[in-house]
Amino acid sequence: MLPAIRRPTLIDVCRLFFLGAVWGGAFIFIAFALADFGPISIAAWRVLLGAIVMVFIVMLTTGSFPRGARNWRYIVVVGCLNSAVPFFLISWGQQFISSAETALLMSVGTFCSLLLSHFVSEDERINRYRAIGVLVGFLGVLLLVLWDLMDSGLGGLKGQIAVTLAGCSYAISSVIARRLSHLPSIPISAATMITASVYMVPLAFLLENPIPSSVSLTSILSLVYLGVIATALAMTIRFVVIRANGAVFMSQVGYLVPLFGVIWSGLFFADVINLQTMLALAFILTGIAITRKGG
Repeated sequence: MLPAIRRPTLIDVCRLFFLGAVWGGAFIFIAFALADFGPISIAAWRVLLGAIVMVFIVMLTTGSFPRGARNWRYIVVVGCLNSAVPFFLISWGQQFISSAETALLMSVGTFCSLLLSHFVSEDERINRYRAIGVLVGFLGVLLLVLWDLMDSGLGGLKGQIAVTLAGCSYAISSVIARRLSHLPSIPISAATMITASVYMVPLAFLLENPIPSSVSLTSILSLVYLGVIATALAMTIRFVVIRANGAVFMSQVGYLVPLFGVIWSGLFFADVINLQTMLALAFILTGIAITRKGG
C-alpha cells in the first residue's frame, strides 16, 4: 500500500517554486551547451555528473542504496523515464523550436500526470478543484508564451513532438516513482541517476563525441549546472515532493518552469519583464491555490 499524501504546506510550495526556478534556468544552459555538445552528450554528462554527486552524498549520509529486485525494477524504469529520455528529448527538441514553445509543450505533462494518477492511485483522483486549477494554470502558460508563438509560428514539428514526449515521460515517471515512496529519497535519486548513466553514456560515445577537442568554459559551466544543480539537487527535492504531496502537485512545476524561464532570460539577456509576465504569474499562482484547495 502506498503512503498517503498530505496537503501541501508553505514549505512544500517553496520547494515547488525552487524547482521551477532551477529548471527554468536549465533551458538557458542547455542552449549554451549545444554550442559544443550534441543532445545525447548533454544528457549523458548531465546524468553522469548527477550520479557522481548523488553517490557522494549517499556515502556521507545513509551509506546504503536500495535493495530488492522489486525496488530496482522500478528504479530502472524511473531512471529511464525521469532522466535519460526527457533530458535527451528536451536537448534535441531545443535545436528546432524556441524556449517558449518548449515551455508550453512541457506543460502537457501536467495533464498526463493528472489523468494517470486518477486511474492508478486512490488519493489523487480528479475533482473539480484540481481540474479547474490545472486549467487556470494552463491559461497562465498560454498567456506567457502566446506572443512568442504568434511571432515565431509553430516551429519544427519534430522538435514539438520531442518536447511533448519529454513532458509525458516526466509525468509517467512521477506516477511510478510513488512506488518507491517507502525508500529514502537520496539513495533513490542516486540509484536512478546511475541507471540513467548506464543508458546514456555508452550511447553518447557510440553516436556522438562527448569529449570534443575544443570546448568553451561557458559550455563546461553549463554542464556543471545541469548535472549538479538541475539534476542531482533538483531530482532529490522532486522525490521528496512526490513522496509528501503526490505526482499531481509535483506536475504543477510545469507551470513555474516557463515563468522562471522568462525571468532568467530577462536577467541574463536584459529582456523586459512586462505586464504579460506578471499576469501569467497571477494565473499560475491562482491555479496552484485552487489545486491545493482540492486536496
